[in-house]
Amino acid sequence: MARIGNDDSAERVERVSTTAIKDAWAQTTEELEILAEQRREQGWDTVAIPAIQTAAVSRDAGPKHNERFGIVFVVPDNHADAFSDAFDRGEFPRFEAYRNEVSGAVFLVVEYLDPESETAILLAGQYERRHVAGMLAATEDEGVLFTHAKTLNGTVLGSFEHKDYAPLVPETVGSVSGNNTE
Repeated sequence: MARIGNDDSAERVERVSTTAIKDAWAQTTEELEILAEQRREQGWDTVAIPAIQTAAVSRDAGPKHNERFGIVFVVPDNHADAFSDAFDRGEFPRFEAYRNEVSGAVFLVVEYLDPESETAILLAGQYERRHVAGMLAATEDEGVLFTHAKTLNGTVLGSFEHKDYAPLVPETVGSVSGNNTE
């Protein structure tokens, strides 16, 4: 009798998925550095930070998230001062987002731009697509999506408001555009 399937198939799929996620994160951090270097070459004061954790947070995550829903980037402590210094220098009325999806994960680089001071803050992160619907429920109620940067101990370093949030979420959830003013 012919054998159908392979006992190792689930393990192999998990291994391929893990490799794909690692490769996507490596590509995301590489793009972060390329984008940062391009801004620096244009004369911008640029801070580029790969987040140590990123999450799409909904109000369902608990009472502390009622006002902090959105995409949360956890900034490594050794980058917190650089983020805060840059954040304090600008208004950041513009952003550009670069997004890719691999194996249920959303990989994202966001450039927060303040043309007046020529300051750019770039954050790279990866969040799970399965949490987007809950986050968007609060976003639709408020008419705005927030992105937050905080440290591992929960100290909020800064928040950004996005009325046009489609570039930050997967295409099947919202339309995509790479250039934004809100």
